[in-house]
Amino acid sequence: MNNSLMATGSSQLEQRAAEACAVISDLSIPLRDLWDPWKCPVKFLPYLAWAFSVDSWDENWSEEEKRVVTSEAFWLHQRKGTIAAVRFVVEKMGYSISIDEWWQVADPAGTFRLEVDVNDIGITSRMLDELTRLINDAKPVSRHLSRFSVAVKVRGNIHTGSSLHCGEIVSVYPETYEPDDGIFYNGVIFHDGNFSYR
Repeated sequence: MNNSLMATGSSQLEQRAAEACAVISDLSIPLRDLWDPWKCPVKFLPYLAWAFSVDSWDENWSEEEKRVVTSEAFWLHQRKGTIAAVRFVVEKMGYSISIDEWWQVADPAGTFRLEVDVNDIGITSRMLDELTRLINDAKPVSRHLSRFSVAVKVRGNIHTGSSLHCGEIVSVYPETYEPDDGIFYNGVIFHDGNFSYR
């Protein structure tokens, strides 16, 4: 005797679906806890994060990090498309940020400049790709990034020498090579006034 309430003419898919759903009564967790990031069992957190549209997820995070990211998803989605959202996703990675909008720096309308200071954390190419993806997800759709700078402060001793040469600077490139004008290398040297001559 079969305990199923399914009609005898049900398809195999319907019968299997009924069997799969029958075990839901064995679930010992209240359904309301499955929707709470702080009470949801760890094994269900990825599904809750998916339901909450979490933008960034890493299985290697600790349980606490997963719960925090999931609980902050609603706040972030309320503010998506604002500077607050861009600032939030960048600072969440431990970086400092400076944003200049087009009307502040006389750039083309609808653009903004972004400078990220990586502080003492450092940055890898994978982290830079993730940071760029998160910024593009959080920024207003009508705004475009005109300049993206990553600032790094390095402290240490350096020994330098200098000489004066007078002449022309000539850059030699292969015939088909065209240098990229979009890459700028910029450096600043601070001199504290101490020097010695021999």
